[in-house]
Amino acid sequence: MKEERLLEEGEHVLVAVSGGIDSMTLLYVLRKFSPLLKIKITAAHLDHRIRESSRRDREFVERICRQWNIPVETSEVDVPSLWKDSGKTLEEIAREVRYDFLKRTAKKVGASKIALAHHKNDLLETVVHRLIRGTGPLGLACISPKREEFIRPFLVFKRSEIEEYARKNNVPYVVDETNYNVKYTRNFIRHRIVPLMKELNPTVEDAVYRLVSVTHLLRNFVERTVQDFVERNVYFYKDYAVFVEPEDLFLFLEVTRWVLKEMYGRVPEYEKLIGTLKSKRVELWSGIFVERSFGYVAVGKTVFKKKYRVEVKGDMLEMEGFKIRVVNNRNDMKFWVRNRKEGDRIIVNGRERKLKDVFIEKKVPTFYRDRVPLLVDEEDRVLWVPGIARSDFLPEDVVVELLEYPVGYVKGGTYFEQV
Repeated sequence: MKEERLLEEGEHVLVAVSGGIDSMTLLYVLRKFSPLLKIKITAAHLDHRIRESSRRDREFVERICRQWNIPVETSEVDVPSLWKDSGKTLEEIAREVRYDFLKRTAKKVGASKIALAHHKNDLLETVVHRLIRGTGPLGLACISPKREEFIRPFLVFKRSEIEEYARKNNVPYVVDETNYNVKYTRNFIRHRIVPLMKELNPTVEDAVYRLVSVTHLLRNFVERTVQDFVERNVYFYKDYAVFVEPEDLFLFLEVTRWVLKEMYGRVPEYEKLIGTLKSKRVELWSGIFVERSFGYVAVGKTVFKKKYRVEVKGDMLEMEGFKIRVVNNRNDMKFWVRNRKEGDRIIVNGRERKLKDVFIEKKVPTFYRDRVPLLVDEEDRVLWVPGIARSDFLPEDVVVELLEYPVGYVKGGTYFEQV
């Protein structure tokens, strides 16, 4: 605890107690050493109502806390009801409810830390679980000794070491019979897969602990690198973000993950994310894309389906991240701005060009092409493409300028019209 600086003198610690051997041993140890550590402890127990014996566990925890003179906070949530039609596993719902309860309770009692009884075997089971589900490399940095207000003082111990300590010190506990039901994924891993792994390596818990410890260092390094890249290169617009595509593919994946989490609070499975390396446009979930084009990446609602047509009545106009200036010195002409339509063409220096070909030639990223405000006349002819082309039909005494545009829209070089 000193090495990881899990606890400081004078802190109030909320101890998550299920009634099982791990959490009861943690409560026993923190109670025993609280005078030496100079900390205050409170126990917290949540009845998930997943099994009939859950009330027994709650009453047991309350009774032992009274005997040990430890304040205890309890609550009850019908997790099976929340699980129904949630689209998540029962284990996921139970975990979400438990952590929400612990955070709220810590705030209620004024605890600055929340102690959990995870150990090396939990770490091993979690790593196997994530590997099976297809985690990315940084997903192996799954359980740490300290993260935010949560601490795990037992993470350096194996389950067998905790059980031996509990026996020697007569620590009371209850047995959760569902821990042996292999229909639950974690139990299947614990009782079927881990024993096979231990046949190959009796100290596999230690090996995985070392792996995860190194992966935490790697994740910290990657997070700093990604944050530095984001601050310098990522631009957020109304419903999407754009950045220069990194040369390093791993950095591309991690920046994309960061942007998605920042914008939507979720990330796709790593397998789907890797698909963005192979295709120019990948739909991650409904309406949300990762799109790569001419060295730029757009993340979010990159497909623009809306049609707009706005009459130009003042000098300044802002549309979809573009700011343009139009000074109309002709009383006999009216102008509109609209986004492109199928078959749009423009005539420059006597040559008619497909607008699609112009965009490709000038390397306009695909995710901007349907957003660009085109200047058109009463006959709906394209007269001006911001920063790229001025039609022969646009009178010379009409002044048009591109003042602002989304990052990556134009990249320098020779244009029909210089910006």
